Amino acid sequence: MLPDWLPGWCQEHLGAAPAGMLFGLEQISAVFGLRLTSGTRVVVKARGDDGRAVSCVAAQAQLADRGFPCARPLTPVVAVGSLAVHAEEFRPGGDVLHGDTPDVAVRYAEVFAALTAGLAGVTVAPVCPRWRRSTVPRRSW
Repeated sequence: MLPDWLPGWCQEHLGAAPAGMLFGLEQISAVFGLRLTSGTRVVVKARGDDGRAVSCVAAQAQLADRGFPCARPLTPVVAVGSLAVHAEEFRPGGDVLHGDTPDVAVRYAEVFAALTAGLAGVTVAPVCPRWRRSTVPRRSW
């Protein structure tokens, strides 16, 4: 079931209202796969706004621009009450690799290496703006 705010948000930020739901997941954040009245399929993500979403979505956009195979953000992060909301491309397919074999470990390492290389030189606001170097407790040994 779609939250009450979502149809109007889609109309305002994507130019079309939801015509159907492809999927919906709710854990730490809420994720809605939608088919819009325009025929476009999108994913809308909503999470508690802890200040990280803007930087994370900016990094995701730069990764997509650099060719990393991730969904390209379609909107900036928008505040909806206490939520940080954005839309991104719908990219069906792909599987989660399960197991602990060396082949699975190598594949995950390859993806992590590509992600790390793709983030090289990416500049975004710090993802934990409430943490400042001066407020981090120091250990004395």
